[in-house]
Amino acid sequence: MDPASRYQSLKGINALSVAVVGFLVGYLFATIYVLVELTVTGAPSTATVSNSLGALIANLLGLWTGLLAAVIYASRKRGTGSLRKDFGLHRIVLQDLVIGVPVGVLGQIVVIPVLYYPFEHIVPNLSQKLSQPAQTITGLGHGLGIWLLALFLVVGAPIVEELYFRGLLLGSLKHRFSRFPESASSFLAAVISAVLFGLAHGEPLQLLGLAFFGLILAALRLKFGRLGPSMFAHGAFNAVTLIALLKIH
Repeated sequence: MDPASRYQSLKGINALSVAVVGFLVGYLFATIYVLVELTVTGAPSTATVSNSLGALIANLLGLWTGLLAAVIYASRKRGTGSLRKDFGLHRIVLQDLVIGVPVGVLGQIVVIPVLYYPFEHIVPNLSQKLSQPAQTITGLGHGLGIWLLALFLVVGAPIVEELYFRGLLLGSLKHRFSRFPESASSFLAAVISAVLFGLAHGEPLQLLGLAFFGLILAALRLKFGRLGPSMFAHGAFNAVTLIALLKIH
């Protein structure tokens, strides 16, 4: 089946509105969850998502609440009611792992360095600045905290973010541009969803790399018509960073 046909039940602009609302609700919930976590744990007033593991996890859970709510709502109200059918979860096979993991690994150790290489002589200490956010997050975990971080970054993030960005958002954008030729609608949907994926991480310096990798993930989704390859690629991409930083620490 043509991957585009899987998006038709999402009803275009309606599902796109749901995606936008879900993103905004997610950020609202993230703020609330962080405030509750800091209050309940009696954390110092200086605690933030950048220096507290609990606050970081609360922030992710809050954001994911909004994103997953949008995915589920869109499926039930604007789709078939089946996440498997509406968001390409009908098949998660070994082939997805074989395809996705190398893409994620190469994306992190080859594509990103090559992408930023032209800027090495323009931005002082660029490599260090690029890795700083990830180093900060990794530094929050100790003992069991490391395994908790790994669970969230290597398993949780790929599942939730792929369902939202390459499932709901990409699908609704593609249908929104369905009046254009197939190649044009796919290109526009992939680019817009990739840029929004990069912006959602809130790291200006990393935006180029995240958006470009988001474009790769969108290409996987469109090529294979399911989320399995992009989920494994996303997980491998995050895992490479986590493993490299743990070796440093």
